[in-house]
Amino acid sequence: MKKTGKEQSTPKRRDAVYQFLQQYKIASAKEISKKLHVSEMTIRRDFEYLESKGLVERTHGGTIISNRYNTTLLFSQKNMLHIEAKQAIARSAAAYIQSYDTIFLNSGTTTMRIFPFITAEHIKIITNNPCVPLDEISENIEIISTGGIYNTESLTLVGGIANTTVGNVWATKSFIGIDGIDIDCGLTTPVEQESYINRLMIEHTREKIIIVADSSKIGKISRFRVAPVTSIHILITDINVSNTDVEKFTNAGIQVIKAPFL
Repeated sequence: MKKTGKEQSTPKRRDAVYQFLQQYKIASAKEISKKLHVSEMTIRRDFEYLESKGLVERTHGGTIISNRYNTTLLFSQKNMLHIEAKQAIARSAAAYIQSYDTIFLNSGTTTMRIFPFITAEHIKIITNNPCVPLDEISENIEIISTGGIYNTESLTLVGGIANTTVGNVWATKSFIGIDGIDIDCGLTTPVEQESYINRLMIEHTREKIIIVADSSKIGKISRFRVAPVTSIHILITDINVSNTDVEKFTNAGIQVIKAPFL
């Protein structure tokens, strides 16, 4: 049974507040408190926290989504959104990793969550994520960093060195987190250098190319194209994905997995 606002953890509640604002564009603490069944004071504190992260702006008419980062959200901002969905997706994604696989994991707030769920042995992971949770990873996993230029906003390693590392590897599987996936416009990202390294990972994968993206990313189009949707095999998303979107991707030959929340 779905938890009420009082029972939800603080991160989940803040995520719900932010999603409410995304849907209705502007809202007051009173409106959201009634929706989530928590006090107005709690929602005001959530507004303050979200504002401190640059996600919302408070005005005389209510609280609105911030437009300060209308092209690229900071990694820290993305990381606090859709937490439950990302955990579910990461758990489902890890089940596709088999012993002796060599895999690409790009840098992202969903792919980062895959590491602790990996139970297969003798795995090599090539990643451009500089924040690998080493203390949560089995000793059976070998991590190979791409190296490269550190992008402080998106917490990724990009550039010539990173591209060369990826270009010298042939992986069995890729797990790619993406900012936007649209049936017509394909996979997109707001950062040009990230689009290139993501595309290289896809091109250097011998078997399955798996996209991990919560349902908020579906139908979104960012500035730089990574690849067409026909280049991927599996899309792992959350249970909130619409039946219409599932049908579109299925008709394009893509297997859609709806990761259940636990």
